[in-house]
This record gives sequence, C-alpha cells and structure tokens, in this order.
Amino acid sequence: MNKYMIDVEKINNLHRCSRCLLPDTMPFIEFDSEGVCNYCRNYKKMKFKPMDELLAIANRIRSCDGSQDCMVMFSGGRDSSYLLHYVVRELNLHPLVFTYDWGMSTLIGEKNAKRMCDSLGVERIVNDRYKKKKREYIAKNVRAWCRKPDLGMIPLLTAGDKAFFAEVNKLSKERGINTVFIGTNPLEKTDFKTGFCGVRPNFGAEQIHHLKKSGKHQLIEYYLRHYITNPAYINSSLIDTIKAFFSFYNIKQEQVDLYHYVRWDENVVNETLINEYQWELDEETPTTWRIGDGTAAFYNYIYYKVAGFTENDTLRSNQIREGDITREEALKKIAMENKVRPQSLKWYFKTINVNMKKALDAVNKMPKLYADR
Repeated sequence: MNKYMIDVEKINNLHRCSRCLLPDTMPFIEFDSEGVCNYCRNYKKMKFKPMDELLAIANRIRSCDGSQDCMVMFSGGRDSSYLLHYVVRELNLHPLVFTYDWGMSTLIGEKNAKRMCDSLGVERIVNDRYKKKKREYIAKNVRAWCRKPDLGMIPLLTAGDKAFFAEVNKLSKERGINTVFIGTNPLEKTDFKTGFCGVRPNFGAEQIHHLKKSGKHQLIEYYLRHYITNPAYINSSLIDTIKAFFSFYNIKQEQVDLYHYVRWDENVVNETLINEYQWELDEETPTTWRIGDGTAAFYNYIYYKVAGFTENDTLRSNQIREGDITREEALKKIAMENKVRPQSLKWYFKTINVNMKKALDAVNKMPKLYADR
C-alpha cells in the first residue's frame, strides 16, 4: 500500500469555484448562483505605489563610495532573491544582506542563496546561532501535533522563522542602517491557515500577515484551547512560539516592500534567477516556490491529504484573479505542484529527528474534509 495514500481522484472531483481553483473545503468559502466564490467576489486587483517614490528612496539613501546603504531581508527563496537582484542591479544600491536561519533551509536553498550573494558581491550575515535549538523545538511540536492532529495548529510547526522581523530590526539599529527592503509576494495570501482556526478571512488586508484585533484574539483563544487539551505543546518551545506570534503580528513593519512598487511576475522572476544566477531547481517539483524551505513538503502534504488543496491552489487562484494565467493553466500547474515530495519529506524528518512513519500515520488517520464525496 502506498504509504502516502493520497486520494487524487476524489480531490480532483471536489466542487471548485468556477472562476478560480478554490474547493468547497476552503474555510468560510461561499458560492453564488454562478458558482463563483466569495474570495473571487471580494478580490481587489493589486494597486501599486508610484515607481517615482521607490526611485526617490533609492536616490536618497544611495552611498557615493559604495558603502552599505540599506539592508535586504533575504530568506534565499525566489521572492527575496529577485528582491536582492533588483536592489543591486536596478536600484544600484549596496545592501547588507541578512538571513535568519532557523534550521529549515534546504541544501538547494543554501546553494542558491550563496550563488546569488557571490554573484552580486554583497556581504551576507547569517544568524544561525539558534538553529540547533529551533530544530529541537520543531521536533517537539511535531510530536505534540501528531498526538492530536489538527489543521489549525499546523502554523505552529513553522513559528520558528517569525523571529526574522525582530532580528532584522535589531541588526539594522546595530549597523545604523535605516532602510530595510523586503519582498513579500502579495499573491501568497494563505487565509486558510488561520481559517482552520475559525478566523474569517480579512479580504481588505493589504499585507499577508495582517489580522484584525478580533482575529488575533480568536487565534490566541484557539491556540490556548489546544494547548490545554494537548499538554505536549507545553514544552521548551513555548516562549519562542509566543515571541514568534508577537514578532509576526505585533511588531511594526517599516520595511520597504519591493512588490508594493514592482509587479510580481513569476516568469520574470524565474527567468532572472535561472538565467542570470544559474539557480538550481528541485527535481521533485516544477515550481521554484518553497524549494529552499524544508517544512513545506510536510505541511502541504497534510493540507492536500486532509483538505484537498494546498497553498499552491491559493497562489494560482490569485494569479487567475490578476489575469496572469488562465484557470486551465492553473489546474495543470497544481496537478504537478501538489504531488507528494518523498525526498523532501525524508530530509525534513531526518533533520528534526522525528519518526517519519509515525508522523505520516497520524496524518493518514485524520478525517478527510471530502470523505463523503
């Protein structure tokens, strides 16, 4: 028997929005008489800040002697990699590059990050002093999650990277660098992750990490209930998790976000990284998204297995709404992108020292949201 046990036929037969890809297992989804979902009905196409404003920032801070004049938040993923390219090649700035390594950067991700920085000749600071401890925290929370699997608690498994925001603020003050660039893809909104906690989507939010005050309270209450009913979550990672929550949702974000000025174009991003920097790709997936993130293969497996969709479906749906791709093209893409990535899963569980079979067994026993289809 296939240990991954994905019922692709049932998933393919899910009732989906007639305009985008979202299925009826999506939290808080509603369909109108034409079969169009409320995520599509409430969607507002992206609006961009004036390019002159971005150029004015660059002209104001650009050093004349080549000394560092800004900082780039750099995870090594495709969006921050294109950001780094743009800051150096298009804005002619001289950034200090900062990476917060919480232990889940894959070999491909690290090779691509090094290749980018070497090619551009920039200094990169990697904060990895908590990497070993972070992996221990992940392992404890994965084991706790497996005791009582729940879709709403999955983001807990990736909480360790949220300290990035606090750390970059700290370093920018130490170095006396006032301008920090970030590259947050506005199409990567994953409202379903908090939706599975009972928090309604904030359709009007411009930032992917923004929640209304009521939503934050709901999220805290949801987590508290699960901590009480599953005491295994009350472990040495707790303080780190609390800090992560406040770092992500409460610290004031004052970075300059490139994609508020420059339209995110997947083809341009991919062609730039692959052709100019010889980006290495992952043989298990056709997409360049998340190939440097060691956690993605596991959490997307859970969402796909239990809910019948992943964050790939939400990204592609937003591209449809923007007019970047057709629905038919998007369906073909997710058919490939949502496939299980066995080698990535093996790397993940080996890295955090958790029994892969036990974890997958816990997932496979979860009730499927589409079981009666």
